Amino acid sequence: MAPHFTSTYATVKLQAACNTEIFLTQVSPPAFNTTPTVLILIAINVGVHLLRMLLPGQWDAIIGFVGAFSPPLWLSIVMGEGNQWGYTLLLSPIFYAFLHADLLHLVINMGFLLAFGTAVERRLGQGPFLALYILCAVCGACASLAVYFATFEQTFMVGASGAISGLFGAVLRNSTRKTWTAVAAFIAINLVIGYTGLPSMGQVRAVAWEAHIGGFLAGYLLFSLFDARTRRLTPRI
Repeated sequence: MAPHFTSTYATVKLQAACNTEIFLTQVSPPAFNTTPTVLILIAINVGVHLLRMLLPGQWDAIIGFVGAFSPPLWLSIVMGEGNQWGYTLLLSPIFYAFLHADLLHLVINMGFLLAFGTAVERRLGQGPFLALYILCAVCGACASLAVYFATFEQTFMVGASGAISGLFGAVLRNSTRKTWTAVAAFIAINLVIGYTGLPSMGQVRAVAWEAHIGGFLAGYLLFSLFDARTRRLTPRI
């Protein structure tokens, strides 16, 4: 299956690292001393990728077809058109975040999951962290669906970067520094990627910029709903 995108966070990673350090001032262990759910997510992603590498090509293609998120295919299932993979395809807005185009794509995403996910899970705890992670992945898929309605571009999207963008947004949301510059830069970079179509691999769009933005905004705007400390500090009227 042709890869749909790879992660692109390098332009903002230095500021993200600073914000992550501030975010963890309460407990402050190093990011690579990671947390249980992050390790489980990494293990699942790596395990799925290794399984696909070991399986015959036709089975790998089936996993890619069923797990990748394709807006027109997903809409056809929602509207009741028959398909032997129907119920499985309905869950592709989650499954796509556990598939990767190639080994480099996997390694980049898992590195950022390790860094940002560790910070967010230490703040939220295991259950709320996992719920936020999945929600950000779904919001990334929703953003891809919205772009499809506007452009009718048919894509097959894979990769955890929509969910991981949400974790980055969550880290920025809780930074003590002014974060609007980083927020604006992240959105602007992805919009430029969307407008120019770069980087690309031939006729295949290499970056799912809309999933990055959708996941990022979900993490940034919805983080407080999952953060017990924030809820306790919110005054009741």
